[in-house]
Amino acid sequence: MSSCRVSLVVTCHNYGRFLDQALRSLAGQTQREWEAIVIDDASTDCTAEVLRSWSGEPRLRTVSNRQRLGNIRSYNQGLALARGEAVGVLSADDYLLRADALERQMEVFDSCPEVGLVFSAHAIVRQGCRPRIVAPWPEDGVHPGLEEFRRLIWGNYVLHSGALLRSDLARELGPYDPQLTHTGDWDMWLRAAARRPVGYIAEPLYAYRLHGDNMFHRGLPPWRQTDQVLHTVERALATLPPAVAMPDGLQVRFHALLQTPWFDLHNGRRGRTWAGLAYGVGRDPRLIMAPEFWRFLPRLLLMTAVGGAWYRRLAEGDV
Repeated sequence: MSSCRVSLVVTCHNYGRFLDQALRSLAGQTQREWEAIVIDDASTDCTAEVLRSWSGEPRLRTVSNRQRLGNIRSYNQGLALARGEAVGVLSADDYLLRADALERQMEVFDSCPEVGLVFSAHAIVRQGCRPRIVAPWPEDGVHPGLEEFRRLIWGNYVLHSGALLRSDLARELGPYDPQLTHTGDWDMWLRAAARRPVGYIAEPLYAYRLHGDNMFHRGLPPWRQTDQVLHTVERALATLPPAVAMPDGLQVRFHALLQTPWFDLHNGRRGRTWAGLAYGVGRDPRLIMAPEFWRFLPRLLLMTAVGGAWYRRLAEGDV
């Protein structure tokens, strides 16, 4: 390929039933100078058959792993082969919503050479349900990196699929941390924001698909998730220059200890929520003195009393 503006690593382990839609959403882009590096991570389903149907597409390269590496190592495997001016990941179960998605992201890079990361609003799609739009900010914009960092340190709102890094920044940041199987993308965005401005597009450009086989349903044990969240925020804060004003590090730590319990509470997972809370208090007993702890505990007691399904309905105002 003589010219390549965007490289997307398409990671696939037994997502053959979704892969064709992901690739078709790429093939229909108005930005034609892209490449897809598909990592078939030891799939045993129809993935190979789907890839054979795309054998005539010169912009697609395939790497077939005989043994499974897992998502993080597959990302790194693909990014090491990327040749684009901007690089990113597209999970095979996700897809681009608009034909001009890549074009609009590259326009941000072109108009603001200092920008290192460009992401967009996204849609959460689940079969039989209306799409839910996640739009962190109401308007397009380029945000100072440290401003974005200050907001991002409280939790990840950047969809991994489709977020693009300028390739020189990606090389500067280095590979994903293979130990951060749950927070590896968040760690990458924090490190990017600490260095350069961040571009944002308020219209949803990508779809994140919820289904029975993705991480939403196959999450790590709550204590492992909490360890990764805590490690991510502590490392991010530690890399900042001392003169940079940041949120209270102790409150950020407390929020990190509660981040997984909050997520499990929201999804009505009673056992996991109690286990995560107990682990957080065990990691740092000072947590029980935090105001956020006392905002969280009554909600957990209510969910325990009425059950997860009823709690979700109450929280969403359906009853």
